Formats: sequence, C-alpha cells, structure tokens
Amino acid sequence: MTWLARCRRWLGLETPVAVAPGRRSSADDLTGLSNRMAMHDTLIAALQSGAKGVVVMLDLDNFKYFNDRHGHRAGDELLRVVATRLRETLAMASCRARAGGDQFVAFLPGLTLAEAMRKAQDCVDAMREPVTLASGTEIVTVSAGVATLAGQTVDEVWRACDAALLAAKARGRDRVVAFDDDTRRVVASQRDLASTVAELQERNRALREEARTDALTGLRNRLALDELLHTAAGDGDRRVQAAAVAFIDVDHFGNYNHVHGDAAGDDALKAVARAIKACAREADFVFRKGGEEFVVVLPDVDNKVDNAAAVAAAERIRGAVQDLALSHSASSAADVVTVTIGVASGPPGTTLRQLLSAAAEKAMAGKVSEQRNRVHAVRLRDFETPG
Repeated sequence: MTWLARCRRWLGLETPVAVAPGRRSSADDLTGLSNRMAMHDTLIAALQSGAKGVVVMLDLDNFKYFNDRHGHRAGDELLRVVATRLRETLAMASCRARAGGDQFVAFLPGLTLAEAMRKAQDCVDAMREPVTLASGTEIVTVSAGVATLAGQTVDEVWRACDAALLAAKARGRDRVVAFDDDTRRVVASQRDLASTVAELQERNRALREEARTDALTGLRNRLALDELLHTAAGDGDRRVQAAAVAFIDVDHFGNYNHVHGDAAGDDALKAVARAIKACAREADFVFRKGGEEFVVVLPDVDNKVDNAAAVAAAERIRGAVQDLALSHSASSAADVVTVTIGVASGPPGTTLRQLLSAAAEKAMAGKVSEQRNRVHAVRLRDFETPG
C-alpha cells in the first residue's frame, strides 16, 4: 500500500469500488466501510455455515447535538474518523459496516462473548481520544451493544444488539453492554415506561374528549364551543376559513317536556341531534350549546356575496328535523317537532363569537315574530365588525 493510500485510509477516504450496472453496492459511500446490506449478507452466511461469533453494534453518543452545533459537514468528517478507528481497533472483524446514520456494526467471528466484550471496550476507549476536525478538537464517545451469533435469525441478532445498545445508553452511555438477562430487564423496564406513558397520554386524551362531549346527545358541548369561538373566520386557521354559523333552537320545547315528560324530551333532543349531525359535512362543527339550543359552524362556505350556501345547509337541517315527525301537539309552529334557525356570515376578520351572537339574535327575532320553523339569515358588513 502506498503512503498516499495509507493516508487516505487513515482519514477514512478510501474510494469506493465501482459497481457494475445491475450489481448491488456493498460499500458505504461516506466511510468506505461495508454497508448494512453487506453486513446482513455476512451474518446470513455465518448462520448458514454454523459459524460462531459475536456482533458488536456501536452508536455515537449525542450525535444529533454534535450535528446541530457544528453542522453536517463536520458530522460527516467525524463519522469518517470513527470508521477509521473502528478498522484499527476491530481489525479481526470479518465485516465492519456503517449500518446507517451514526450507527456502526462489526462481526467478530470465532470470539467468545467475553473476548468480544474486551475488544468492544478497546474500541470504545479509542473513540474517546480527542478528535481534531476542521471545527476544532472534540471529544466524542460511543455506546456499544454486544450479542452472540448462535442459532438465531439475523433479525433476532439485530434486535439483541439494539436491546444491549439501548441498555448502554440507559446506563449512562460511553460503555459496552452485552445482551443478557440484565439487559432484558432494562429493555423491558424501558418498554414498560414507554407503554405507561402512552397509556397515560391515551387516558388524558379520552378524559379531554369526554369533558368536551355532551353526555345526552354525543355532540360537542359548550366547553368545546367556547374553545372554538375565539377564532376569527377567514384567518389562518383552515378549520374556519370563510365560515358561517347556524344557531338552532327547538320550537316550544318547554311545552313538549310539559306534555310528554322529561324522558321523552331527552329522546327528542337525541333525535334532533342525530338529524343535525346527519346533515353536517365532515368538516362542520356541531355542538349542543345547552338545553334545546344547537350550533353548527360551517367552514369554507362561499360568503363573498351572500350566505346562500349556509342558508341551504340550514334549510336541510330544518327539513330533516321536521321529517322526524315527532308529534308535538303543544307547538304553534307545526304538529311535529320543528326548529328555528338563524344563520350569520361576515367578511374576513369576523369572529365566530360575533357570528354566533348575530345568528342567535336572528333566530330569536324569528321566534318572537312567530316565524318559527324557518331559516333566518343575516350577513354582517364591514362596519358591523370591530376595526
């Protein structure tokens, strides 16, 4: 080997061997080591031949922090230095590979676990030596996981090395850990912790959802509505761009309860809620505001000239409730349960709270004027919104 070749090898700059068209590359372009696929093939061949040995997996500690601090060019330079030290300290390896990112793997054939642990420790110690890079002198460390190759599949070997490496990280990094019963307990503990965290997150999500769901109808409740009301229609929130709001009130519901009883009233509200939900688009927000009042927020309706689209949606809801044909002899609007709906839209910058207030006022005005079982629409103008 020439002096120049030795220098290039020392710096980890060997030129990868050219690969003929149609052939799979076995080299890592950055470090000149073998790649993950080549290591996978090596382990398969060893298992098929019944060869014994040990697999060592190494991972740089806090490499993301190093990259964030010095940049990816310095990170690549460091990876080449690590590859060079890996060649020197694990020279007996039949295959040394960069598995991907900042992870390296070596197969040490014929060694016992104890022998491989000592070799891996030598490698970890060597990595701790100061590294002179273009960015300056740095001290980096690696963690190593070690597992024997005996009767498993390649995937089982990888998982064992991963588990040992995880245990090395959990014990403080900059060390070697073998896959054994203690490692299994550490990994199980880590997985149990992760499972517990995931379970708590799911419980919190469920509790949050429950707190924002109306127990009677299953619709979103007043709390969920209040959380949405601060949003400005037409702002950057895609959920409410060009939104309109429909306020829905069941006609003479107090009379219905008086005649039919509270249980029947609850059933009627659930039926009305289902009818409203069935008319809503997937993007719409449907709420039970309280009592016999419901609210639907209609995103992305064309309100530039008028609120025809929102009125059409509200009319579908009104018709669907009437079509339930729930007998209501104590109503002046019809002989079945009906709703009066106010619909409001406005220019960009109008808040949903403004739209809801306007829609509710319109619906109440319709009820007062005995124009129930109808849709009443209003379009807020620029001068009606705060500047």
